[in-house]
Amino acid sequence: MKKVLLPIILIISFVSLKSQDGLPGSNQTKEPVSFLQVPVTLKNRVEAFFGLLMKDEVKIAYDNILTNSPISSQKSDIDNLLSQTHRAFEVYGKLSGYEPVNAEIATESYIRLRYLGLHGKFPVRWIFTFYRSPEKDWIVTNIKFDDLSEYFFKGD
Repeated sequence: MKKVLLPIILIISFVSLKSQDGLPGSNQTKEPVSFLQVPVTLKNRVEAFFGLLMKDEVKIAYDNILTNSPISSQKSDIDNLLSQTHRAFEVYGKLSGYEPVNAEIATESYIRLRYLGLHGKFPVRWIFTFYRSPEKDWIVTNIKFDDLSEYFFKGD
């Protein structure tokens, strides 16, 4: 009996977006750039997040990365993130590593980072959007993960 992978798509956002990765209109953003141009603090936060996920500390991982984020005050969104992350680990396997793919720097205050999650059975695409708030410094405005890692490649 052949197993079929179930797609898991999760989008949590407090920012009105005209497009998402891989959907119509996504070419309206700037071209991806090297991670060398990304502030170290953002890379460190995502690396700490993945480190906690690899230790199966899912709640702590989200609590840390969502510090000061408007998402953190939305209990139903947090519960959904936790549930979908555990479900992704069941379907795609535990997270054993991660690799940075690219980043988009829309402005000095608005940055999107893309990573490939290395799960035992199937890769997972992780996308983090950060906003540099004048009041709270860098906050997460969007976390998305799904099994659409093929979208990391340009064209077919």
